[in-house]
Amino acid sequence: MDTLQLKNKIIQRIIEIDDTNLLKSIEHVFNTSDKNISKFLALANEKIQHQDINETEDFSSYIKEWVKSM
Repeated sequence: MDTLQLKNKIIQRIIEIDDTNLLKSIEHVFNTSDKNISKFLALANEKIQHQDINETEDFSSYIKEWVKSM
């Protein structure tokens, strides 16, 4: 998958989100440094690799906990 396809997929997923708290958490992630975003994504990727996750899993509580720890 090329960069443009990835961006479009991410944008589409964000558009589908109706939860204001989750959107605020995502906004906070985007406003952090690239180092923190990389750290968060590494943790999320590790979680995905260790569990059988379907595409509808709700990451909102995971994101909220990560934001609290910053």
